[in-house]
Amino acid sequence: MTEKNKWVPDDKNIEDYELLKDMLYSQKCEFDLFSKKNPNEHLNSMKIKMVNRVLEPLKELFKHEDFYKFLDILNEEELPTNSDVVLIISQYETAIHCFRTRYLYKR
Repeated sequence: MTEKNKWVPDDKNIEDYELLKDMLYSQKCEFDLFSKKNPNEHLNSMKIKMVNRVLEPLKELFKHEDFYKFLDILNEEELPTNSDVVLIISQYETAIHCFRTRYLYKR
């Protein structure tokens, strides 16, 4: 068993997970609407920072998982579009599901 597979989330990790999961789902709802109206519209700096405030701690929480390498955060210099954000959030949703299945159903 590798060092990566020995990690188990503690209560603080679970608290963070629950909060960030809910925040990400709220963002997803908003960006789904934005993407339907203007999929290629670029995000402003404030929106990028707001999304990254949720993505970065989630990515840190998932650093022990195999799917970690597929998780990206938004790059301010590249100015992502609404549809880019929907795609990135969907990757995090899959990661959330995997994390929940692996750790929380067993608690």
